[in-house]
Amino acid sequence: MSGHDCRSETKSKIDGSDPDRWNDHLSRYRAGEWRARIFRDLILTDIRRSNPGPTILDIGCGDGLDGSLPLEQSIAEKAGQFIGIEPDPSVGLGDHFTETHRCLFEECPLESGSVNIAYAVMVLEHLPHPQAFWDKLHHVLTDGGVFWGMTVDARHLFCRLSLWTGRLRIKDLYLNRVLGETPGEGRYRNYPTYYHSNTPPHIARLARKFRECECMNFSRIGQWEYYLPRSLRPLAAWIDERDIRTGRPGTLLIVRAQK
Repeated sequence: MSGHDCRSETKSKIDGSDPDRWNDHLSRYRAGEWRARIFRDLILTDIRRSNPGPTILDIGCGDGLDGSLPLEQSIAEKAGQFIGIEPDPSVGLGDHFTETHRCLFEECPLESGSVNIAYAVMVLEHLPHPQAFWDKLHHVLTDGGVFWGMTVDARHLFCRLSLWTGRLRIKDLYLNRVLGETPGEGRYRNYPTYYHSNTPPHIARLARKFRECECMNFSRIGQWEYYLPRSLRPLAAWIDERDIRTGRPGTLLIVRAQK
């Protein structure tokens, strides 16, 4: 893991990261625990610090939290108001939301300062114009409100491969052949990816209105082998081991920004 103040490259009033406080979560990830459960627990730390019955916003809420309705439900149970944003009309929503909007987050009619906690799982990589997303976040969060994002770190080889397969228009074909699944049979939905909000320097620029921002990279051996043919998985494990040993970024980027 590498701790990184999202705006350390710029002159700013943003506080520095404290990597040590993330170590327990990194240990869980490297021990093989599912990323979604770890991310849910990170969100819960800020929910516990907020006033009782906070307004919580799930951006890209379809199919649950990283595909888990029970994890999404566990957050809903802590909310006074639980709002979901899901632009894809083909994606199902849980019945635990008090309010939902079928639109892009940037277009949702939420009032200024109305949200205490917002989060997004695997959304940031799909933003062609991410500044509008970050400006909307700043608009809807209360003073002191927090955004958590889990996405792919664009500094990792996985992102470069993903971008090139997309540009060559072979990504769906590749995923169908390697995973043996189509999107309707359980494989994740292959929305266009841009990776414009997926490194600490990217987020430094985009989150410049926020008071605090931290970016944490999580890595472990085997973190991207699912997307590779079996013959290439030993090579991927070697790359993971080398990257961890030398301190290079892994595939997972977690962001915490406070207004």
